[in-house]
Amino acid sequence: MNRLESKPLQTRNIVLGALFLCIGFTLLSLFTWAWWALLLGSIAAWLIVFKKDLFTIFTFPKHPWIILVGFVGYLILGIVVGTLANFLGFSWAGNPIANQLGSMLLKIPFMLMGEELLGIGILETARNKGLSLMSSSLLSALIFGLMHSFVYWDGSIFSTLLHVLLLQGVARLIFNSVYLKTNHSIWGSWLSHVLVDIVTLIF
Repeated sequence: MNRLESKPLQTRNIVLGALFLCIGFTLLSLFTWAWWALLLGSIAAWLIVFKKDLFTIFTFPKHPWIILVGFVGYLILGIVVGTLANFLGFSWAGNPIANQLGSMLLKIPFMLMGEELLGIGILETARNKGLSLMSSSLLSALIFGLMHSFVYWDGSIFSTLLHVLLLQGVARLIFNSVYLKTNHSIWGSWLSHVLVDIVTLIF
């Protein structure tokens, strides 16, 4: 059992932390100038919920080759799912940052650290509250995917949900796995996430 899993957590702190996460993600999704919002909101949430134990996840990743496995795994997933979506006639919305890549490139790593703190925060909180590893990871993926719904809204509830659950949701499962297999290092999942987003945005 890791330190985060065994730490006593207060429900009111979890609710307050979730509020900070929601505010940060909403600002990031709605306003390009708020690229910092989720990172700050996520740090605040972690400090409220886990306090100084936040720093236990910033360890050097073990088995760094897993970072590349996560990156390649998501690229394969994206190609397969994207090809099937096009074949079935779906017209999924692209990432709005792609149109502003030049001005956003240096900000993306900070934005993605915010997303990692959000996803891993849900995972570790759920595990702490007694959910199994699989259930915790699935819950993290479900919430992470759904939170992207209005970013990738394409005019259809079904199409948008299919998009965010199959791509963003499954991506969260991959990044969670990288985090766990690199010895609970957020640097591992963050590096995979950065590689994925930069490559997919450029190409």
